[in-house]
Amino acid sequence: MRLRNGPRKYVRYSASVQTDHGAAEGVLFDLSATGCRLQSNLTLTPGTYLALHIETPESDAPLGIDVSVVRWHKDNQFGIEFLRYAEAHRERITNLIEGREITTVSDHAHEEELVLSAALA
Repeated sequence: MRLRNGPRKYVRYSASVQTDHGAAEGVLFDLSATGCRLQSNLTLTPGTYLALHIETPESDAPLGIDVSVVRWHKDNQFGIEFLRYAEAHRERITNLIEGREITTVSDHAHEEELVLSAALA
């Protein structure tokens, strides 16, 4: 088993897990740029490939990890290594770990205000 090669941050984020054998919800802990610890009632064994969607309170948009693999398990906790995900998601994870995540929320109220002011002009 490879040793951890970067900083990690304790988090508690909701996550959706999808495998070839089903889907479930879980809780993500110990986030790093290369993986995380996941708790779920889904049966996962080392070598199982999965996709993750991670809900972070810092953003409306979930983080998507296209391909990851289970490296270890104990009880209902799993060590997950991220194998493939978009560069933008990698940057968001790095920013979260370093405490630089910027909240991105929908700006519909501002858009409606602009449309209204343009209509009144």
